[in-house]
Amino acid sequence: MRRRRNKRLSFGFVNCVLALALVVATIVVTQTSALQYLKEKLAGGSEKNMVAAMPIPGKARMGDVRPLITLKNAVKGRKNGQLLVKTGYVLYFNYERNNPDWVAWELTSDEAYGRLDRDGYEFVSDDALPLANRVAFFDYKGTKYDRGHMCPAGDMKWSPAAMRDCFYMSNVCPQDRELNHVSWERLESACRRWAKKMGSIYIICGPVYWKKVPEYIGVSHRVAVPDGFFKVVACLKKGKEKGIAFYYDNTDVSQPMRKAVRSIDQIEKMTRLDFFSELPDGMENRIEAMRDLNEFEERRYPARRGSSPIKGEEAGAVRRYIK
Repeated sequence: MRRRRNKRLSFGFVNCVLALALVVATIVVTQTSALQYLKEKLAGGSEKNMVAAMPIPGKARMGDVRPLITLKNAVKGRKNGQLLVKTGYVLYFNYERNNPDWVAWELTSDEAYGRLDRDGYEFVSDDALPLANRVAFFDYKGTKYDRGHMCPAGDMKWSPAAMRDCFYMSNVCPQDRELNHVSWERLESACRRWAKKMGSIYIICGPVYWKKVPEYIGVSHRVAVPDGFFKVVACLKKGKEKGIAFYYDNTDVSQPMRKAVRSIDQIEKMTRLDFFSELPDGMENRIEAMRDLNEFEERRYPARRGSSPIKGEEAGAVRRYIK
């Protein structure tokens, strides 16, 4: 009788241990998945750096998802450097010019509402680059140019790691001080406004060079000075896909946003870069031909429809550049 009671107690104890082990395993798996998701988000995505078909923020309807976009492959074109994956953004760094060719990121509505203070963060050399290309803070010393963020600190206020990474000098170009603080900053603020309104937008920006031999600055590194800057923006919300682009000269002349509007197709001709090639051809062609600021802004502007020819010095530079 005592042996049977002991056997029952042993059996009950084993069941308790197995049940406890099952609970612990479930917790570990759940936490691992959550930590992996957080790790991938902070690292700019998974190994493929994907923002996969995830629900649009604020939308719970079945099938209301964004098309698949790979930030690493968001831009195709010239190769003379190194792809760098940072927290919240991806860039391609050009070894010859010591500037990024392009910087790409997704900005969601939640991230656009970030409140992290940028104070206390400083520009630092990027040790992911070869020593010869690690542009330093002091390379801009004594010049008339700002250290102009491509992926702005204002878009990275959702994470201390993202804020830290946006201050790498690999994310910086020599930018006219007036452009940086006025016209370009207005466009950055507009992008955050659009992300809040639309749930999510994709942004790609970078330098444009018209001169065959650009101006260079630098103390210990040669850093090319861009003649201008581009920014392309795409909203890929299902059923409301749209795109727009902008070009600004790297000068102190005031440049209203509505006059800076271009189509993405025009920016592709300027830069010889191919944007959003992973999208279905029909969608890509449609959004890359758009150039109506009214599609993004609540304020109404005179529509600039179609892909009107690029004129003047810009046109000559394009013709030289795309030969």
